Amino acid sequence: MPVPTPTSLNRAQQRDRLRRQLLTLAREAGDGSLLPSERDLSERFQVARGTVRRALQALHDDGLLQRRQGSGTFAAGPQWVKPFVLRSFSEDMAARGLVPSSRLLGARQLAAGAKLAQRLKVSPGAAVHEVRRLRLANQEPMALETTFLAAERLPGFDPLQLAQGSLYAMLERRYGIVLRSAAQQIAATVLSEEEARLLEVPAFSPALLVERQVISTAGEVVEYGKSLYRADRYRFEVNVARGPAGALQDGA
Repeated sequence: MPVPTPTSLNRAQQRDRLRRQLLTLAREAGDGSLLPSERDLSERFQVARGTVRRALQALHDDGLLQRRQGSGTFAAGPQWVKPFVLRSFSEDMAARGLVPSSRLLGARQLAAGAKLAQRLKVSPGAAVHEVRRLRLANQEPMALETTFLAAERLPGFDPLQLAQGSLYAMLERRYGIVLRSAAQQIAATVLSEEEARLLEVPAFSPALLVERQVISTAGEVVEYGKSLYRADRYRFEVNVARGPAGALQDGA
């Protein structure tokens, strides 16, 4: 094993010291606060600007700082734990004491292809509403949502109804649809440049992709949707139970 030289030790110590200084600065600034520019930090801590840039990126990669393209570096806010319960984004944020809002990015009606028809349990070619929204909490972008709804089940549906407010509340209030359950799948992914721009994070930042199929008490598929959650702001919590002992294989 190579023996560290005094020079390499000194550099490692400098990196550790700068990391501690930046974390202290972020903690004192408070969650979500904008930190000084790389140039100002370089002068403040008497290190090269490139060293500051690498340290900030490392802290961002660890989820301790947030770097937003064109805006700067911010002290990381809290990471929300999302339990596996069936509630809308609006309901979820309101339960945390935050103010939910939406920005309508686009809406159209399309003919369901084979895969989409299967997920919505409609015939191929059936009319489907597609609605894309940016979801915010206290005006901070949190998620990108694409929602698919079978047009035949929602007569008179207007996408502008979802510009503000909860989809699930609208379904129950206007159409009398009561939700029963949902099947969800979660996968790790990275954001495209356009997705990152909308969520105000660097391009190719990590994200959580959630696909869901929502079922009503009548047994109909009410919604099929895809949501991209910022990985620096969300983590999912799943409670699991141990199955019967007889279900385990010998030696497992």
